[in-house]
Amino acid sequence: MVQSQNKAGPLNPLLRLSHDTVVGMLGAKRSMRGDVANILSDLDGLNSERAFKSKFNAAWSAIGFDSYTYASVDAEDLEGGKLKETASSVIYMTNVSTLWVERYVEESYADADPVMKDCLASRLPIRWTESYRANDRSTRDAQMMDDAREIGIRRGLVIPIHGPRGEFGIFSLYSQLADKDFLRLTDTTMFEAQVIAYHFNDAVRRTLKAREIVPPPIPLTDREVEILRWTAAGKTAWEIGGILKISERTVNFHVQNVMEKFGVHNKTHAAAKAMGMGLFAL
Repeated sequence: MVQSQNKAGPLNPLLRLSHDTVVGMLGAKRSMRGDVANILSDLDGLNSERAFKSKFNAAWSAIGFDSYTYASVDAEDLEGGKLKETASSVIYMTNVSTLWVERYVEESYADADPVMKDCLASRLPIRWTESYRANDRSTRDAQMMDDAREIGIRRGLVIPIHGPRGEFGIFSLYSQLADKDFLRLTDTTMFEAQVIAYHFNDAVRRTLKAREIVPPPIPLTDREVEILRWTAAGKTAWEIGGILKISERTVNFHVQNVMEKFGVHNKTHAAAKAMGMGLFAL
């Protein structure tokens, strides 16, 4: 009987595990899910930046990471994947050394950070060490990685968060473990960390963005709102004119007025801004 099994091919490795080992593995997985549930259970009760920082410190430490950086920005403050100089929607929290934060900002390292570049195009967590893209770095990329290493940042897990309206968030989780132990840590926590990061980001934006001072509303006519709603739905000026029984020239006139009121340069941005202000919904 044993010979027959050998001829059919090697046994599944899981079949070689003892019953106690399998039960232990499943128990550990259930325990991790329980930890995630506990971590997320009190998010609705957090109402300040200080409270969120305290939560982040405790949560990421409990999972096994030494420090973190979190940032979030609205779509209108991004241009070509880069932060505009006039950006005003940035939410930023971290517990890493202020020396590194100051250095990163002074040198504009966001443009040279190889991990950040990949995050803008990825929706999956990115795990990096000192050798990340070592053969594909510019001189400036290499300088940025060298400076990070000198500060003590040598490896991490980065979780990009792309929102439904183009907003972008990111959690960078750093570790002082040796590479082998770090890889083992992220193998067992990566997906749970991603779930936690998405919930954290959602809670921060819901809570802190709602507390911002709301600017005086920009007055739009009913016709302007109607045209923007059809614009957001993908209709051209000619199509909107046919729907509303007005000329294409009149449609463009109203769109131009709205663009001037909002201070934007295209009708797509105007429609997105109006929808973000709650003037209409698709």
